[in-house]
Amino acid sequence: MPETLTLIDGKKLSYEGLFEPKEIYTVIDQFFKKHGFDKHEFKNAEQIFEHGKQLEMDLRPYKKLSDYVKVEIKIEIVARNLKEVEIEKKGIKKKMMSGPIDISFTSYFITDYEGTWEMKPFYYVFRMLVDKYVYKSYMNTAKNELMEVTNEIYDELRSYLNMHKYY
Repeated sequence: MPETLTLIDGKKLSYEGLFEPKEIYTVIDQFFKKHGFDKHEFKNAEQIFEHGKQLEMDLRPYKKLSDYVKVEIKIEIVARNLKEVEIEKKGIKKKMMSGPIDISFTSYFITDYEGTWEMKPFYYVFRMLVDKYVYKSYMNTAKNELMEVTNEIYDELRSYLNMHKYY
């Protein structure tokens, strides 16, 4: 059974104003491709109500650092009561969404994700000793890198959303 350590738990980004959901997805996708992550998309739903649209996304980009260590970032996006608006900038009309959006980031550091060291009690104890003394600097470097990447995507999305604030 894999051991999961939560490094960043529910870091929130809230925004209200104009944005384009397709572009937010593109920003996330390009960022994680650039950093060598693969992506699982657990939920991508759009619902239309009388008072507006609702969007929900649950993305989980992950990266296998070795056959023993895997890192994962859970990104939950929820936008409610969205209204479609048409803006004009420099003579070009563009359709965008207006409303509140909340983005939550959670980072996981997962060891022994294939469960190979859980077969016998001796392997489990041996794994704990190796983690504590042999792989300690490797694990700390990987944890720091995961926190940096999480903070970087947070800043990237915050910058993108703030760019649309002044339309």
